[in-house]
Amino acid sequence: MQALVLGDVGRFDVVTLDDPVPGPGEVRIAVTASGICGSELGGFLGTDGLRKPGLVFGHEFVGAVDAYGPDVPPDRQLPTGTLVTANPLRSCGTCPICLGGHGNVCPQRKLLGGHVHGSNADLVVVPVDAVHRVDHLPDLGSSVFAEPTACALRAVGRTRIRAGGSALVLGAGPIGLLLLEVLRAKGVEQLFFTERVHGRVAAAEAGGAKRLSDRPEELVRQIKDVTGGLGADAVFDAVGSADTRTAATLAARPGGDVCFVGLHSADGMLPLRDLIRREVACTTSFAYSPAEFGTAVELLGRGDLVFRGEIVHADLTAGQRWYEELIKGHPAGKVVLQPSARRT
Repeated sequence: MQALVLGDVGRFDVVTLDDPVPGPGEVRIAVTASGICGSELGGFLGTDGLRKPGLVFGHEFVGAVDAYGPDVPPDRQLPTGTLVTANPLRSCGTCPICLGGHGNVCPQRKLLGGHVHGSNADLVVVPVDAVHRVDHLPDLGSSVFAEPTACALRAVGRTRIRAGGSALVLGAGPIGLLLLEVLRAKGVEQLFFTERVHGRVAAAEAGGAKRLSDRPEELVRQIKDVTGGLGADAVFDAVGSADTRTAATLAARPGGDVCFVGLHSADGMLPLRDLIRREVACTTSFAYSPAEFGTAVELLGRGDLVFRGEIVHADLTAGQRWYEELIKGHPAGKVVLQPSARRT
């Protein structure tokens, strides 16, 4: 099969690999579309600490059932050619963390395209129980966004935001746009966002959100002006820089919520005394549960949630170019790579 392999930091190679063979309980999928995730940009640059040279990236994908491994009972097998996506996060299921309902942070978790070869290739192998059928859904193409949508669903669910409330999202990249979409669908009436890349602004505004300044002092003044001097009920940092983390805490109302989602920087300082005095609840959100992934597939497929950003479709062999473009700041909301033999 043809695959896009990280040859070295900052360099992808298009190479021919042996077709993967599905093992017990696994299914092989012929990839039709594989999205580039923002987290993979750090892997390309060698800064994320997870992805290493020799790896096939990719964990947001749609494809067709190609072959099954041994021991998969007939009643678990979808017909060959059935369009599917798959939850790319594998947890052990037996440790105290998993048994406590937090499999998304299982110490033994494995991510497709992070720990094992991913979907930037003609073929990818995943566990059968990770597969979600999408050919019955009206919007098949949207299923490539299931994984980031599941992240957004979890983040919103980690806060106490309710219908009729106010929410601020820092950053209108893919996760930021999907956070706004989930909040809108939840009935949040006042939606605000910040974004430095001008080409991403229209997509956020299309969902009914209002842009505020990305300068912390001006942002705090503006959010208080539009919320009666209080601040937002919930603030979501979808960037993860030191500046946005601090700004998020200052923009929340007394008794409000802040959810840290972005992973841009490893560290940051928070105004803890101020947070304590205003009793602002700070939480974090990472990945998603299997149930949240399934919900994301259904919501996207039915059109209840819409990804409003610019979508670029490119041949798999153009992967190097598009990673470089995204790192330079290209405004595309999502770049979707397609194996040459399976482009439609």
